Amino acid sequence: MFSLYQLRIFRAVAETESMSQAAERLFLTQPAVSHHIRALEEDLGIRLFHRDKRGVRLTEAGSVFLEYANKILHLAAEAKREAARAGGLTRSVVRIGASPNVGTALLPSWILSFHKKCPRVTTSLKTAITPAVIKAIRNREVDLGIVEGEISKLEDIEVLPLWDEEIVIAVGPGHRWWGKHKVHAKELEDEVFVAREEGSMTSAWEKRTLESLGIQQRSVARFDTPDGIKKAVASGLGIALVPCFSIQNEIAERKLYPVRLYEGKLFRTLKLLWQPEGLKSLALRVFLYYLSEEFPHIPIGVIVKYDEWDTCVNPSSEKL
Repeated sequence: MFSLYQLRIFRAVAETESMSQAAERLFLTQPAVSHHIRALEEDLGIRLFHRDKRGVRLTEAGSVFLEYANKILHLAAEAKREAARAGGLTRSVVRIGASPNVGTALLPSWILSFHKKCPRVTTSLKTAITPAVIKAIRNREVDLGIVEGEISKLEDIEVLPLWDEEIVIAVGPGHRWWGKHKVHAKELEDEVFVAREEGSMTSAWEKRTLESLGIQQRSVARFDTPDGIKKAVASGLGIALVPCFSIQNEIAERKLYPVRLYEGKLFRTLKLLWQPEGLKSLALRVFLYYLSEEFPHIPIGVIVKYDEWDTCVNPSSEKL
């Protein structure tokens, strides 16, 4: 039987009429999207799309199925909302720990979207470097972590990759690379960097990445906040390696410009962290369910194995 996860992928392909565009929207690879569509067609025993060089378009059967898929997804979302109301979420709190870039650039919009769907749950946010977020999870000071830092296997904490986020070279107005799409790695030798504080995992990643390109990083200044780095670069103090998502506003306002390398793109992986025992919290399970809706690349089994579906259909009497 098909899943809601497959229906969301099917709807994205139907709306974009493109496997690649649907994959980009859902933070999936194109082969993964194609695999799920083929599996759905095999399960239904019908062809949902016509495929040609220009893309894909719905078959007559696919158009009919899309109508029902939209109804099913709408009902699933409604069921989740009503279950949350009945499940005693009025005074619940989801406590999130996040690395600074994630906490300032991504989570505000995620939390806003979550609050609109589930207004009875309060969300608290604590930003800290990755080791501090891990410590806060172990000390039960936060329920969930979203971090960029590299993490080795943790026996007491679940680690789930979210996606690989592109890292770009940020330059300010007047810099010789402003408006230049790419540069060669060797050109970095002549630049000074605005970097994260010593001891942070981001600082270690920057040093290791540059050394792999044959560059010894020369830091003119170090900051412990993303805003400090962005403002320093915008003022012309130096260049910086930053997540692309963290400078979208500055790019739009022409305060910063993203430059990439001819040698290839740079990436870091965002990760979800939580303790299995923490999933006793109904509010946290609902938040994870929300993330699985917004980001279908999160394996839905993470929710299923903790009875999230049962919680939505038959609300728990648990009160927080």
